[in-house]
Amino acid sequence: MMEQEIITDIKSVHKYLLKIDKIFPINDLASKNVDKKNIISYYHNSSTGYKFFHSKEGSVHMALNYDGVFDEAGYLTQAKEISSLINANTATNILELACGKGFNSIFLAKQFPNIQFQGIDITRKHLSIANKKAKHLENVTFSNGDFHDLEFHDSTFDIIFELESICYAFNLKKVLEGVYAKLKKNGIFILYDGFRLSGFEQIPEELKKAAVLSEKSMAVNSSLTIDEWLKIAVETGFKVISCENISEAIMPTLGRFQKLARSYFKYPLLSKLLLAFFPREMIMNSIAGLLMPVTVHNRAQGYYKIILEK
Repeated sequence: MMEQEIITDIKSVHKYLLKIDKIFPINDLASKNVDKKNIISYYHNSSTGYKFFHSKEGSVHMALNYDGVFDEAGYLTQAKEISSLINANTATNILELACGKGFNSIFLAKQFPNIQFQGIDITRKHLSIANKKAKHLENVTFSNGDFHDLEFHDSTFDIIFELESICYAFNLKKVLEGVYAKLKKNGIFILYDGFRLSGFEQIPEELKKAAVLSEKSMAVNSSLTIDEWLKIAVETGFKVISCENISEAIMPTLGRFQKLARSYFKYPLLSKLLLAFFPREMIMNSIAGLLMPVTVHNRAQGYYKIILEK
């Protein structure tokens, strides 16, 4: 059977918004104020969905497939790129913000047994899984922690990194100031995350709404444009070493999600029935799944790799 083609045509947005509105009233969702409790609930209740529809190995981030063909090995691409930066720097202490189930730090800790890794997260269910997987490793620890209030001594870490988590920041300036303080001189902050693109306010209204719904369905309250984000980083004191738009590398993953989402929204009555049996937050991932190939392709949203230096 031939695979479904990824739909990226901006003309599809109107049809998709109507489909979503039958299950999840889009005006209510777009105006929802997402707080920390909602984020914890989202990841707690979506954990099973991530395991069965995303990564059995515990990745909760996008796979990077630079060749345009989905491969599960792409879930390790970010960690492998970070390992190259570790090799290029003399590092002894590394911190992962919002470590999730420990997928990245555990991989890196195995590669670098003489380096100490720490991970923090606000989702206790994820931390339980991470600590269980890392119980035989002496150079990695996971603990409850919020990147808005980093409870470490200043100038502790050579490298701090995050994957798809700083988009949840409620006070970005405070987060970046905290990261800056905890890094040693010339320390590196590595980010892989999603942002709105420049000129977001000027794009068609329905495309803008699709981007907002994608964010809200994944418990992101609101995103900054990449230019706004970098401006705050520079004002904090960081030097921007590199900033790459690598959105094309996540399109294979987005295509997989869209195929699942299109199946879910095909029959509205059945879709509503499933809400009675599965957590709402988990099912709402289908909204981002349906819309993000369109919003990313049409430059409303993008996925970036950023390297900052103290």
